Amino acid sequence: MPKQFLPSLIEIKDPEVPPKDIRLLVRIEDELNYPGDFESFFIQSNHLSIVSHRIVKRKNKPNFLSTRQFDAPLSILPWFVNKFEFFTKMPHEGGLPHGKISTDDLVEGEDIGLTRLMGRLNERGDQGYSLYNYSRKDFDDSGYQSLIISDSYLFQGGFFETWKELANKYENGTL
Repeated sequence: MPKQFLPSLIEIKDPEVPPKDIRLLVRIEDELNYPGDFESFFIQSNHLSIVSHRIVKRKNKPNFLSTRQFDAPLSILPWFVNKFEFFTKMPHEGGLPHGKISTDDLVEGEDIGLTRLMGRLNERGDQGYSLYNYSRKDFDDSGYQSLIISDSYLFQGGFFETWKELANKYENGTL
């Protein structure tokens, strides 16, 4: 089988000043759980880049910007909305089978996975979801790119509504 080469993407080190030709779509804050923690959604070429970022404040040391980036083809926008519906359906309705907590698909040649998380993701004890791109490593090469979202941020904090708006714009060609 021939080796597939994915398009190279640029690491966005400062979400306030993205590299040239990378466009900010929207920025949202997890005000419910972690005020000051943001997700910035960018387009670079035909990919979506989501940068999770916050200012880390340390006692007696300088503050610093902490970032983590998740990249995937833009078509992940409607994929996630549809896959999430699959997660919320009962097995007899065509949803995720009993005993499974994850699913993955190839999205334009990139292996994307969605997993239901069972642990406590924040002080309120939320569970949530992780979105993985098993085809792309973190920029520091520490593991696969991932995005973790708590239930409260997803539903009450506006993350899913923001994602659905972007998916709608993508499908309508207005992104």
